Amino acid sequence: MAAVRWVSLVSVSLNVIVLAAAVLVIARRGGWAYLQERSRPQSSREAAIFQSPYYRHRQSQFEKLPMGSNSLFFLGDSITDEGEWSDWFPAATIHNRGISADTTSGVLRRLPNLLESPSQAIFLMIGINDLIFLERSPDQVLSNYQQILPLIQQRAPQTQVYVQSVLPVSDAAFPGINPKILQLNQGIAALAEALGYRYVDLHPLFVVDGELDGACTADGLHLNGVGYARWADYLRPFIAAMVAR
Repeated sequence: MAAVRWVSLVSVSLNVIVLAAAVLVIARRGGWAYLQERSRPQSSREAAIFQSPYYRHRQSQFEKLPMGSNSLFFLGDSITDEGEWSDWFPAATIHNRGISADTTSGVLRRLPNLLESPSQAIFLMIGINDLIFLERSPDQVLSNYQQILPLIQQRAPQTQVYVQSVLPVSDAAFPGINPKILQLNQGIAALAEALGYRYVDLHPLFVVDGELDGACTADGLHLNGVGYARWADYLRPFIAAMVAR
């Protein structure tokens, strides 16, 4: 009888531990709002991103802003959006075209406006929201890259494109995502090489024990000042080469 009680106690304890871990992961990802968002179909989730006031306001502003031929564009999601690129590189003319929560589909939708005027270079990083929040496979994300990069090449053949790797994330906050990031980055690198674009592998700069370096983040996904300084230092030779032209 005592053995049965002991087994029951162990079972209950394990269930409590698993439940607590699940609650912690959900809380880190946004709590109840995250659960509600996950219950939506993938297409509905992405439509909600594109219809959010922040996304619409930022996109409409981009459509009104002038673009110079010697400009450098940083294109991507919140990780790009939150970077103070003009401050990191004051000698360069940089336009931040990141939009928080954006996806590869969103970048594909926004590209025609960006490519209306010639630009010197585009620094692209996109795809993490596809993997995490839309639960797309690396192959599905890569299929959008296979439209994005050829479109740039077709409409802006003189533009230098720096295709940046997707950064690692925290395993605790986003379990199972880091292996998908590695698979996606392999595909992105191969595609960039096939099209003659420069693949900028930032991933090794930010990974510690297979996940995002905790010194570079507060939430396991986005970067803090340490992270952006590390990124900017790595890009500095590329930016300097652009400015020198």
